[in-house]
Amino acid sequence: MSFKMFGVEFDGRKDCNSVGEKKMDEVCRIVGQKLIKEWVQYGKRKGKIKTDDVREYYKWITLLEEDFNEFFDLKKDIDGN
Repeated sequence: MSFKMFGVEFDGRKDCNSVGEKKMDEVCRIVGQKLIKEWVQYGKRKGKIKTDDVREYYKWITLLEEDFNEFFDLKKDIDGN
């Protein structure tokens, strides 16, 4: 089975586990960068980031981090782990 995820091609017939892990690491790196870029663009569209001042970016990205922290705490509560 072959498929693409965020531009990275996986091929179950050719890729051994270590190759698949490296490819998944690449996907995670891309998704992380893409998520932050999209979050900043969203903040600009919504008027939350009005200038290129680093402090505005920092405050906006901190909100994303807080949401993720709460999400993972919630997941922990649901899973019991």
